[in-house]
Amino acid sequence: MHIELINKLKKLGFTENEAKVYVGLLSLNEATAREIHEFTHVPRPKIYSVLERMAKKGYVEVKKGTPACFKSIDPEQLTEKLKAEFLFSLNETLKELNFTGNRKTDAIKLESVL
Repeated sequence: MHIELINKLKKLGFTENEAKVYVGLLSLNEATAREIHEFTHVPRPKIYSVLERMAKKGYVEVKKGTPACFKSIDPEQLTEKLKAEFLFSLNETLKELNFTGNRKTDAIKLESVL
């Protein structure tokens, strides 16, 4: 399986199993949990929780049925989602850093007054 691609996805925040499932679904196009398990070798007991987590994140689409089928979102969509998540996280971190920096500045001003 595409080890280098899996490692790149892991650097973007995917777990090993999430990366395997996403890459596997790109190859399979649409598949059941069993087919994904057989293709990716992600342990069968874990495959459902991985797929559920990825569906919540919006990385895979679920087609209800018996059995349910799964499909990865388009790589372009994934890139946009990851970019948006990263920028949101970066902005939130920046706000916290600025707030922390301002608090330290205020504390220093108070100490110099006392």
